Amino acid sequence: MNIFKFTAEFDSEESCRRHFKEERDKIGVICQKCSNTTHYWIKSQWSYECKSCRSRTSLR
Repeated sequence: MNIFKFTAEFDSEESCRRHFKEERDKIGVICQKCSNTTHYWIKSQWSYECKSCRSRTSLR
């Protein structure tokens, strides 16, 4: 995808973040500390928090 297609598909940072979150949710999130697969979504921080050890994982 080139920069022109990217800006045409994502008109704002918010829409880009939503897209990456949807893709990440499809794949799933695995905690790097404890390998747990259940997480909370913290919208104000745009990150996932592990339900077991409370470690946070960003969309990146």
